[in-house]
Amino acid sequence: MLTRRHLLAGAAAGSAALLLPGTASAARPDTTTEQGWLDWIAAHRQDVSVLIDDGDGRRAARNPEVRRVLASSIKVVHLSAYAESRLDPREQIRVGDWDAHHPFVADGRAHFRALNWLGVPCDDYGIAKDPEQRVPLARLAEAMILFSDNAATDYLRTRLGDPALQRAAARGGWFRPDTRSLGGEVLMLMMPEYAPPSGSPVAVRRAMGDAVARRFVRDPAFRAEAFERWPDMPGTSDAQWPWIKGHGRGSATELFALHRSIAKGLYAPAREILAKPLSDRVPPGASEVLFKGGSLPRTLTIGLSVRWPGGRSGTAAVLLTGVSDQDMQNALPLIDLVLAALSDPARFTALERALR
Repeated sequence: MLTRRHLLAGAAAGSAALLLPGTASAARPDTTTEQGWLDWIAAHRQDVSVLIDDGDGRRAARNPEVRRVLASSIKVVHLSAYAESRLDPREQIRVGDWDAHHPFVADGRAHFRALNWLGVPCDDYGIAKDPEQRVPLARLAEAMILFSDNAATDYLRTRLGDPALQRAAARGGWFRPDTRSLGGEVLMLMMPEYAPPSGSPVAVRRAMGDAVARRFVRDPAFRAEAFERWPDMPGTSDAQWPWIKGHGRGSATELFALHRSIAKGLYAPAREILAKPLSDRVPPGASEVLFKGGSLPRTLTIGLSVRWPGGRSGTAAVLLTGVSDQDMQNALPLIDLVLAALSDPARFTALERALR
């Protein structure tokens, strides 16, 4: 998943030079730079869905209604529902109940790193050594955004319920988001006999994933079976893609709407958490950057807003498909490109030209 560690560790900041309009070329775009991502976008326009508004009179779009795999960008819905709920952020949560939503692998070690961040001793698979240890509920919401922890996401979904998630998203302009179990998706990839046949309706896959996730939470013997099975799970992007392309989908328009609403003042507790991941990348003169991204094989997604003193806010939703494993490692220059486009009219024009 696209997390702070993946975004910032070992990545170079993008060039401050004026970006040139992106143009398709035979050479492989160098996505270690902002210009390279412009070139990638220009060469892959059919694989790009973007809606961007800088809050200062400029707006651009490409395929904004095309529904693409969202990956962890969906978690802004769960965060919004948490922010709207009456759950007590100080409530002490048993770590074993959180761990029960973590199927050991396939999360980029997000759960492991979340527990380490909280000082919870755990094994190499991110299972707490003392399941009776308690942590505040607020830390789970933060872990969901800072580390992209799927277990925190599914825990909050279980506590809040899908109707609450749907209502919170709708208030922000996103109607009927796909809030299926993320752990269930991993388990069905790990144990395909619990998955529906290829081509099954979305509702069937969602229901079967939810069912296997509930069994994992409640049945220790089933968890032990899953632990034995994970080494056989498909391990490459090519092998996983036939399954990944059936993950939850949404449009740039929908993702944009909710991020825009939060930037404009809806769900203040959510805004405070979204401001944490990129707190050290706030453009000059701006007050904060609100961010949640996501990644899965061949997929990069970004929901992002920049806020300025005085009430201006710019928002972008970016959904990319067909991203190579190599380019997936270069998410930070893509984020820098989006930040630059929201902050600088010349860079906005460069992105707009690449999208045409």
